Amino acid sequence: MTPSSAVTQPRSAVAPFVVRRLRCPAPTRIDEPLGQVVNERLMDWLPAIGIFEGRLQKIRASDFGRYAMLCHADTDDPDRLLLAAQCFAALFAVDDYYCDDRTLGGNPEKVAERLSFAMTGLDPVYLPPPFDDELLQQQTRDPVIRGLLAYMSRVARFCTPSQVARVRQITIAMFVTMAAEGPWRLYGTQPTVAEYLASRQVNSFWPCLVLIDPIGGYEVPANTYSDPEIHHITALASLATTLVNDLYSAYKEHLNETGDFKLPYLLAARHNCSLQEAIDLTADIHDAVMEEFERLHGTLMKGTRSPVLRRYLTGLRTWIGGNLEWHKHSARYHV
Repeated sequence: MTPSSAVTQPRSAVAPFVVRRLRCPAPTRIDEPLGQVVNERLMDWLPAIGIFEGRLQKIRASDFGRYAMLCHADTDDPDRLLLAAQCFAALFAVDDYYCDDRTLGGNPEKVAERLSFAMTGLDPVYLPPPFDDELLQQQTRDPVIRGLLAYMSRVARFCTPSQVARVRQITIAMFVTMAAEGPWRLYGTQPTVAEYLASRQVNSFWPCLVLIDPIGGYEVPANTYSDPEIHHITALASLATTLVNDLYSAYKEHLNETGDFKLPYLLAARHNCSLQEAIDLTADIHDAVMEEFERLHGTLMKGTRSPVLRRYLTGLRTWIGGNLEWHKHSARYHV
């Protein structure tokens, strides 16, 4: 399906499919009052930044504060949980403003250019005069970059320099894979399923998962975080949580933003099947990823005596359960 045909195709107002029960741990914690506190703090922060201007009630209903509460059960500090909510808001703004929502300026023709410049909101650029002032003026005009700069300022408050570098690296990697979607959308081409899944491992919630240890108030050492098996299990968690997003955001995509671009639509085209059948196939892929995650998680938990690593592995599992709980109930995906 080309982007132009997606714009003109009439859409049903009735959800055309349902997501079956997924292989996923239950939420570790549901503390609704704590989630409300975090959400209100986020809503106090957003107007000063300028992202989602005119849409703050919609963002309030998305309940990123509840998302943070669900995914980070090893702290009840609202200020630490606010960092997770700010991460959600800043990165969803990148997706909405640059990629998905035409009413916010989303445009496949410009996504790579915008993401390239948005990296300046993550990794400081050191320019001589007068280019430093010129850069600052350009950054200030873009609400998405203002959001990234404000978010990274908060990251620096809670993270060690090594953790800050990790946040930058993983988020910039996500921007690279987001940029790859632009030509797919623009020219109506489709990746293979393997290519799509490889992209979604990186264009994913990994930049949010990277906050598990700083929000918890500890640090997974850099060499441990980069260990092949820890990288493996983190990548599985990243892909599984993002496939949940593909499932629960597919209805919004069905109603059309910048064209159908989620795994169910790719599978429907590849297998010439209905959207419901493609939703079920996506759920099967999710469950296969989760089966591997659970196997590796059990092996690693049995094989380590490190309290820090055990806490991180528990945090990954908590994040997966909280992610599904939020997607099932957030107003962001209920049209």
